[in-house]
Amino acid sequence: MKLLFFVIALTMTMESFAQIRFGVKGGLNLANMVINDPDEYQFYDLAPKTIIGFHMGATAEFSFSEKFAVEPGLLLSTKGYKFEEDGDVLSFNMNYLEIPINAIYKIDIGGAKILIKAGPYLGYAISGKWKASEAVLGYYGDEKEQKIKIGSDDSGDDIKPHDFGLNIGGGVEIKDITIVLQYGIGLANLSPYTVHNTKLKNNVIGISVGYKFGKK
Repeated sequence: MKLLFFVIALTMTMESFAQIRFGVKGGLNLANMVINDPDEYQFYDLAPKTIIGFHMGATAEFSFSEKFAVEPGLLLSTKGYKFEEDGDVLSFNMNYLEIPINAIYKIDIGGAKILIKAGPYLGYAISGKWKASEAVLGYYGDEKEQKIKIGSDDSGDDIKPHDFGLNIGGGVEIKDITIVLQYGIGLANLSPYTVHNTKLKNNVIGISVGYKFGKK
């Protein structure tokens, strides 16, 4: 709730000083996690691998000049990782509500603009599933799919709900369409476990296409 009030207050403040355009965006996520506890989490001594997901949602661009803008958004974004060897797969899939707030610097190249973007993001995990192939059943349970327990209790939960980090990226804007490649660096430790100094952090490469409504 505090986060929602902060975003509303920020939007109202920026709207007083800038030109605003709303938009939508969506695209692919190439998601992985940094895991520092190999004894607990590695599968057949393998490092976690990338999974393919998606993101989609709404944005608002506040332009303070032809070169500088701020773009908050509200997205549904999937994250996670998997272990895989010889067809045996264990995957960890999470769904987040995410609020990115990016500063954008635009370079006009005639007919298009180069975009340089960076800024923080805040995320909240709303659901998730473990998915296992037949070969790994028994080691991780007897069901092919299990819900991930979201919370901060180290005796029963799998992952903490709150995530935050930094987005860095670039792209191109052609009229009302934007194409952006972005790297999201998770800074929050998502592990509820205090033993062995366990740490889980999201890392996501996002490829998105956006559309802006209204006049520039």
